[in-house]
Amino acid sequence: MAAATRILVADDEPTARLLMAAALEKAGFEVAVAVDGDDALRQFRAQPSALVMLDVDMPGRNGYELCAILRREFGDELPIVMVTAMDDNESIERAYEYGATDFIPKPINWSLIGHRVKYLLRASDALRELHAANARNAALLRAIPDLLFEVDVDGRYLSCHSSRKDLLVAPGESLIGRTIDDVLPPEAARICMAALHEANEAGLVTGRQFELMLASGAFWFELSVSRKSAEPGQKPTFVVLARNITERKAAEQKIYELAFFDSLTHLPNRQSFLERLAQDIRVAQREKQKLAVLFMDLDGFKGVNDTMGHDAGDLILQSAAERLRNSIRPGDSASRLAEDGAQVGLARLGGDEFTAVIPGITHEEDALRVANRIREQMRTPFVLAGSEVVLTSSIGIAVFPHDGADAATLLKHADTAMYHAKSCGRDNCQFYSAALTQRAQQRLTLENNLRQALERGEFDLVYQPQIDVASGRIRSVEALIRWNHPAGGVIAPQDFIPLAEENGLIVPIGEWALRTAATDAARWQDGGRVCVAVNLSPVQLRAADLVPTLVDILRETGLAPGLLELEVTEGALMEEREATHATLEALLAGGVQLALDDFGTGYSSLGYLKRVPLSNLKIDQSFVHGLPHDRENLAIVRTILALAKNLGFRTTAEGVETAEQATTLAGIGCDALQGFYFSRPLPAGAIPALLQRRWRLDETDPGGG
Repeated sequence: MAAATRILVADDEPTARLLMAAALEKAGFEVAVAVDGDDALRQFRAQPSALVMLDVDMPGRNGYELCAILRREFGDELPIVMVTAMDDNESIERAYEYGATDFIPKPINWSLIGHRVKYLLRASDALRELHAANARNAALLRAIPDLLFEVDVDGRYLSCHSSRKDLLVAPGESLIGRTIDDVLPPEAARICMAALHEANEAGLVTGRQFELMLASGAFWFELSVSRKSAEPGQKPTFVVLARNITERKAAEQKIYELAFFDSLTHLPNRQSFLERLAQDIRVAQREKQKLAVLFMDLDGFKGVNDTMGHDAGDLILQSAAERLRNSIRPGDSASRLAEDGAQVGLARLGGDEFTAVIPGITHEEDALRVANRIREQMRTPFVLAGSEVVLTSSIGIAVFPHDGADAATLLKHADTAMYHAKSCGRDNCQFYSAALTQRAQQRLTLENNLRQALERGEFDLVYQPQIDVASGRIRSVEALIRWNHPAGGVIAPQDFIPLAEENGLIVPIGEWALRTAATDAARWQDGGRVCVAVNLSPVQLRAADLVPTLVDILRETGLAPGLLELEVTEGALMEEREATHATLEALLAGGVQLALDDFGTGYSSLGYLKRVPLSNLKIDQSFVHGLPHDRENLAIVRTILALAKNLGFRTTAEGVETAEQATTLAGIGCDALQGFYFSRPLPAGAIPALLQRRWRLDETDPGGG
């Protein structure tokens, strides 16, 4: 059973106290009585009551004074009732001034006093709950980070709340009575008023966003607008919640940039470029215009990335992107080719591949003009850590609608044209043609077949003798690889070796060639000592496992290391000099001989000759051709022979096809000769029969036909 509500009655008249207590107890209350003001204050402080009834006229502290003390000490929510025979207006007003909740004049209607007190307590409870609700609402408002406004249908501010004053365009109190159009910038005001009108029709609207420049910077807000209930004939009013979404917008922008922009160069990425290109194609179709796609690749970038590191490569890519921007900077005629002023769009697809779309061109030459500007920019040396790095660019161009009707096709054809530009000598620009696609398809088919050729045993080695001038006998043979394609017949090395070097297949193919040549050479030794020369690709030379692989091959085949000569090119020696030199030293230490192939056709930097452990210089056939009548070639060959002699190298001349060439080369001091004059490349089984043969340089047909 719930305890009775406690009422404190203070009156100096015993009869009045008794009657009041009886009436209240009858109504179900617990009653405490006090004989004067001091007694009442002491009792309340000791045990507070739910309601206090005070006689005004008491000895000592009167009812007014006690009311003021209780109100001051225990707050505004305590119900205090003044009971007095004085019912004049002045007494009543005075009671309320001192903080009374109600005023009951004497004589008292005892039958109704209990109901009066119950009403006062219910009112007090309701007030207490209202205060609690207000406190909760205030706490909620303080906790809400959003701006909260009440406005009418005209956008006039009726109230304003914000826990962050820095998010208000003006102090909150100054907004009241002003309209949204008065306060906000035109675009923000337009969005807000549109949301109000929509909420007036639908009751609720969310998601409208706008940007606002405030004293502390730029902020983004998202609106939620709800129409309040209104009496008929009254103007609609609205609750407007404006949420600060600045961080969310920044995160969305970051996600957008990650999805559509290259993080290194800040250029659009492939996805963004394809979307832009598709949009430009739709415009070109509608306006019956042309557009061009440029596909650019940096010549020599891979070498820089491999030798100087990825950090250096990234710096070059960033500089290249900036040069691209400069090539088509706004205001430049090269960047405003379309009549409607549409700008050239750039992108980085990945690696060192960049693209550009040029909308609204009139002639194909317009695209060529932009490409030439880009190539000119890329020729300027890049500066890395104080050193200059010289790169060039190869660019392919595809034109809509002739070279493709959709974004993917145009990009693919521009890519194909770029590879054609590279094959034409680099620092080049080429337009797409259907023949390029046919060649690219053939190349792709060849690559796919090449991957299976080793497994299917489609490779063969043939050997071309190298004749020792002094003895007329075979000093060594050069191993030459052939691909016996089941459908295409015999494919020459120059047609598939570059492709194998690009896709990495040259490593397993080269290992097969080394193993096969060593096996054949070991078998020949019974018929006479003969060395076998095998070409070594730059890719193989860079492989970390080259030396241990070669050691395993020599051990497995039983070939003496001194009977294996590895032929490398000048280009291979110039790449990654320290690593290359270490590999060559390791090979030489293992007893393998080293020859420099096609000498004079590469970098022609003679300084490396004294640092690289070579044993043989091979004179390229381009210098042998025309001898003995070509005086310039003869002078070059004499110079090479003199250089080799001074450095202690043997020499072998390639491409000897006539007796005059053979006798001339022998006469000026060449050590060995190789070419069709002596023998065409032969299968391994034909070599033993030639090991005891002696060639005379003046024979009419020493090669036997």
